[in-house]
Order: sequence, then C-alpha cells, then structure tokens
Amino acid sequence: MNLDEIKKKMEAEGMRDLSVPKNIKQLEESKLPIQKVRKSMRSEIISQLLIIIAFFTVPLMLEMNQMAKGLYFILQFITALITLLYIAKMTWFLNKTSTISGSSRDTVMGFIHDLKLTLEVYKTAIIAGSLILPLSVAALFSGSGKLHFSLGEIQLGGEELFFKLFSLNMSPINIMICTLIYLLMAAGIYYITVKWANGLYGIHIDKLEETLQEFEV
Repeated sequence: MNLDEIKKKMEAEGMRDLSVPKNIKQLEESKLPIQKVRKSMRSEIISQLLIIIAFFTVPLMLEMNQMAKGLYFILQFITALITLLYIAKMTWFLNKTSTISGSSRDTVMGFIHDLKLTLEVYKTAIIAGSLILPLSVAALFSGSGKLHFSLGEIQLGGEELFFKLFSLNMSPINIMICTLIYLLMAAGIYYITVKWANGLYGIHIDKLEETLQEFEV
C-alpha cells in the first residue's frame, strides 16, 4: 500500500469518526422536543378534564327551565364523550412513548408518526365539538331566562327565546341569520383550537423532522 492509499484510508476513517458525534448530537437534540410534547399532553389532559367538570357545573349555578337544562346536559354529555375518547388517545400515546428518548432515528420517526395520528384524532374531535358547543351555549343562555334578544321582528327573552330558537319557529330570514351566526361560531371555535394545537405541537414536529433530515446529511 503506497502513501496516497494510506492517506486516503486515514481521511476516510477520520470522516467516519466525525459523523458519530454529529449523530449523537442530533439524537440528543431530538430528546428536548419529545419531552416538551409529552409534558404539553399531560397538561392538556388535566385541563380538558377540568373543562368538562366546569361545563357540567355551570348550569347548577343558574336558574334554567328544565327543557333547556336537559338539552344542555345531553349536548355536553356528547361533547364530553368525544373529549374523553381523545383523552384516551392521548393517554395511549403517552404510554406508548414513555420509553422513547430519541435514542435512534427509527424511534424519532415512530414518535412523529404517532404524534401526527394523535393530532388527526384531535382535529376530528374539534370538528364535532365546534358543531355542538354553539348549541350548548345557546341552550345555556336562552334557557336561563335572563337573556333578552332582538332579531328583526323578534323581541324575545328567557324561555320564549329558547323555544323559538330550537323549534325554528321564526321567519325564513331569521332562520338564515341564526344559521349564519351558528356557522360562524363553529368555524371560529374550530379555527382557534386548531391554530392553538398546531402552535403547541406543530413546532416540535417541525423540529424533529429537521433533525431527521440532518441524519441524511
């Protein structure tokens, strides 16, 4: 073996030695987003459970007609069921990733895949919740007997408003207006919640995907 061949071999071995600490550094950097995602999910589980309790407690502090209260609890039960299913999905995700620490490229890829699936379930739950929540709010306030409402020729307050709204006993133009308000509220709730979720978890997904791309370099 001549001197040129020996030099090339030494340079090649040197490059391999340099790639090891680089990969180790990337793996160490991947641990931080993983830990932050898990911490955020644990906090969100607690927050969602407290919100469910709060929504079921509010009517107990208000005077409401029985029909409005019954409708409110039915709607909230459906919403709570959807939320609990998502919480179960988050709990599954946390249990599955409890031993993940970014120790290999494959584990990081698996973490990203499971996180994206969990977020898709979350967005599906948001769609259902955003369609139900405006109805719950309408039942809560119109059934309390203290809300007065003016819409075109309709001048209503209390129980009369509740029955008008949920029986659609009003003119076509007012039905269209109420439907538009409902859709705007639902769209607003969905947009804000998805934006919040993407801001909370999306930044960590981007960071982990950047780390995976560096593995290829």
